[in-house]
Amino acid sequence: MPDVIVETDLGHDPDDLFALCYLAAARVAIRAITIVPGDPDQLAVARLFARVTGIDISIGASHLTGRKPSSGGIHHALLKHFGLPRDAEADGPGEQVVATAMGRFPDAELFIIGPCTSTARYLARPDARVPRRVTMQGGFLGYHLHSPTIRLPEFEGKEWMPTFNLNGDRKGAAVLMAAPVPDRRLVGKNVCHTILYDAAVHASMPSPPRGNAAAELFRLAMNLYLANHASKKWHDPTAAVCHLHPEIGTWVRGRVTKIGSGWGTVLDETGDHILADIDRNALWEKFRTWK
Repeated sequence: MPDVIVETDLGHDPDDLFALCYLAAARVAIRAITIVPGDPDQLAVARLFARVTGIDISIGASHLTGRKPSSGGIHHALLKHFGLPRDAEADGPGEQVVATAMGRFPDAELFIIGPCTSTARYLARPDARVPRRVTMQGGFLGYHLHSPTIRLPEFEGKEWMPTFNLNGDRKGAAVLMAAPVPDRRLVGKNVCHTILYDAAVHASMPSPPRGNAAAELFRLAMNLYLANHASKKWHDPTAAVCHLHPEIGTWVRGRVTKIGSGWGTVLDETGDHILADIDRNALWEKFRTWK
């Protein structure tokens, strides 16, 4: 499994935590995590994840002065479950945490499931080592460019849409998209919004493998989530599987482009890989087997 550095707004939408649990359960070598923006309770959730899964890593923040809590829901419930405080500190600025990890693990890949603030600051440095692979959850591919297996009414006729992670740091997104990354992949809402983790999917999940603390944390967190929600749109976990197993996706070559208040895609045979569709059976099998 690859060395991976993660940028995430963990502690907001719970699917960041589910994505991290999947990566750790699949035995990916997570080498560092940087949090956007890095509020104390977000950092507490990151510390919880590292502690429960036994991962010894540095945790950075894009803003070190955050003092207002911004998390809640299952995240605070998990902190209470494990008897952990709701606030924690970062090990340093996110871009420095990324730089240190890249120095120790020069073949590390980037996995971005939040605004790309610290990763972009790192890539803007003259001494930055450009990773071979980057996957980011974000972007949008209109149906006029590829008609997927499942189409949603809200995307019919749309050539661009607002996407949270890219809009969260537009300048950072421009830096990331301009970096000469050989294999850059965007996993957007045109596919992610069609994938739901619900009670039926949860019931089909086997018991966590013995000794796999990340899979156990995933189950506990999902039990808490489904106690109050019918389903979860599967954004970041889908991107996580696509990072490890791009072969289950249908990809279109193009460039993610800022349009108005959102983002669209311009086709380009030499461009990035933009997710157009996915083998859903294969996707769920990766979660059932933690591969």
